[in-house]
Amino acid sequence: MKVFSSQFNKIIVEAYHNLLLMEETKRKYSSASFSFRDRNAVDFLLRNPEETRISDLADYLRISRPSTTTLVKKLERNGLIERVAKPGDSKRTLLKCTGKGKRFASYQRRYRERLTKRVNEEFTEEEKEIMYKGFCRLNEFFIESINESEEKHK
Repeated sequence: MKVFSSQFNKIIVEAYHNLLLMEETKRKYSSASFSFRDRNAVDFLLRNPEETRISDLADYLRISRPSTTTLVKKLERNGLIERVAKPGDSKRTLLKCTGKGKRFASYQRRYRERLTKRVNEEFTEEEKEIMYKGFCRLNEFFIESINESEEKHK
């Protein structure tokens, strides 16, 4: 058990490091320089096309409203999203994906599908199920850790 824990901890740290390195490398060689958060924001807007406000996006990303506004401005400058007045309520602004944003999100989705396919190619169905359950538990741990930290600072 101790060997597993040590190896598991090592691979989690290494995977996290490589994830950050991959993002830095992509941003270094890309003219647009989109982060995971940027890509997740566009994907969220595409999956939630009705009545999405900046506050909804902020809640989803779990970042402050000012940080979300900065992110929205960046995505607008790059033509991925737009702000539109809510029909019948010109004071309320909604966020929408543009055609370019939809193509961008589609590209990201295909990238994630390729990643998933590659990771799963060599696993049996039983191994895939075990891996999925393990990632669900890991994700639950991350969520609990985030919530605990937020509770401490309220």
